[in-house]
Amino acid sequence: METLHNILSISLILICLFVFIVDNPVHSVLLLILAFFNAAIILFLIRVEFLAIIFIIIYVGAIAILFLFVVMMLNVKIFIFDLTQYYLFLFLFLFTFSLQIFLFIIDIFHNLSNYEGVYVNIPNFLFDNLTAINILGQVLYNYYTSCFLLAGLVLLVAMIGAISLTLNFAQENKTEILHKQLARSENCITFFK
Repeated sequence: METLHNILSISLILICLFVFIVDNPVHSVLLLILAFFNAAIILFLIRVEFLAIIFIIIYVGAIAILFLFVVMMLNVKIFIFDLTQYYLFLFLFLFTFSLQIFLFIIDIFHNLSNYEGVYVNIPNFLFDNLTAINILGQVLYNYYTSCFLLAGLVLLVAMIGAISLTLNFAQENKTEILHKQLARSENCITFFK
């Protein structure tokens, strides 16, 4: 568990660095979404399910998607860049990842060699076995179903509106009629004098 937490923490730091390093803004927003998911997984590991769900619903579901639509609407030009500058980060990440996996496997084999067949007594009847996610889901879908569906409809309308704003429909090109523009004289433009 601790090894998985370390791996996720290191990958979260690297993803956050790449959010700032990457030149393409769309890739930067997608890495930001990945960072939010990674932080939510870390929160799940430390048993803070409510904050993890809030991270996914609010940050990924609303704010990061809004960033993505704004970047799409700005129509930023994408620059082609050389990937050789990222080889050091990739090497460090792969080295750290493989080291953590190696230590995890050694720990598993060490614990298997010390296993003496200890049995854990699990009770058959667990009455209050609800987690925070189960309670949140029951409250949302039992008491606030209309609000939950209305929020989903508002996000759907916002998504459709942003996509329709970014689409470039076929526009006919207006050509210049040169002989009409060149035939004008100063006498024609008396309005501005």
